[in-house]
Amino acid sequence: MTAQSKVSLSQAAKMVGVQRSTLYRHIKEKGITIDDENTNRPKIDVSELIRVYGNKVRTLEQIEQNKKAANQTQPDSSLEKEFELLRLREKNTYLEQLHQTEKTRLEEQVGMLKDMLETERAERRTTAALLTDQRNEKDRQAEKLVALERENTAMKSAGLFARVFGFARKSA
Repeated sequence: MTAQSKVSLSQAAKMVGVQRSTLYRHIKEKGITIDDENTNRPKIDVSELIRVYGNKVRTLEQIEQNKKAANQTQPDSSLEKEFELLRLREKNTYLEQLHQTEKTRLEEQVGMLKDMLETERAERRTTAALLTDQRNEKDRQAEKLVALERENTAMKSAGLFARVFGFARKSA
């Protein structure tokens, strides 16, 4: 498997694909034997890892190869991210243009509706004024007719001088 028969706890955690805290819990729960337990750098025998984790154990070389492969694919994923960012920017620009077009169209509709409403109001005012004026005109004509009749009656009773020059005598 590997040239090393004993590995550090950090390396062991990487080899089995778990966090160090999980490995410490497994040591207690699954009875994984630790060598050099009372030192600052305890070690675990790789055979212990194989006993507990079986096929899940990877060698340190496999882990390094996976890291290198991941690093080599990063430029591609970086390029993909740039492409995705560009695509999202273009989509955002398109949506902003669409929004602006829709906003302009709606503003034009609102303006047109305001104009129609104002035209309707003006027509109503004109119609109301005509109806009011017609009533007033009839009333005015009737008043003028009554006034003319009074004037005619007054003229008949006035003298010749008043009739010619339009003066009426004041009665005392």
